[in-house]
Amino acid sequence: MRIYAEPDDLTLSEIDRAAIEKGITKKQLVLEAIDLYLHQNGSELDQAIKDRDQARSEADQRWKEINQIRSELNQHKRELEAARSREDQLRSEVEQARSSKDQASEEATVLHRDLEHYKETLQLKNDEIAFLRAHLSQLSEKITPALPPSQEEARKRGWWQFWR
Repeated sequence: MRIYAEPDDLTLSEIDRAAIEKGITKKQLVLEAIDLYLHQNGSELDQAIKDRDQARSEADQRWKEINQIRSELNQHKRELEAARSREDQLRSEVEQARSSKDQASEEATVLHRDLEHYKETLQLKNDEIAFLRAHLSQLSEKITPALPPSQEEARKRGWWQFWR
């Protein structure tokens, strides 16, 4: 005679584990369990069922805790990736700011150098203009007596008196 039963996955895994521990086949383990059930005291069986149910409940609870921890871990991983992304973005912004600062510093140096060059050039031009004014003044003083008199002066005094 054959008896057929379809246990759930958890019970099937327990049967596999128990059969491996005892070193017997699943068929022999099921026959032993039936024999034990039929020939033993009901209170022991009830206690075994309660223990099994409690073990399943604890396993389910651990399973839920593990899933919750995995969920939290995944959430923390996402947060870490977001933080790393933000860090990379900030580092990039800092690098751009540093580059802009360096470029502005170089431009300021070039502008300062150009300003100094223009100041020197203006000073040279001012010195040259002052020299030319002084030279013109000297020449004007020397050349004035050597010029012929104006027409008014020549009429007034007579032209021959200016050449003496």
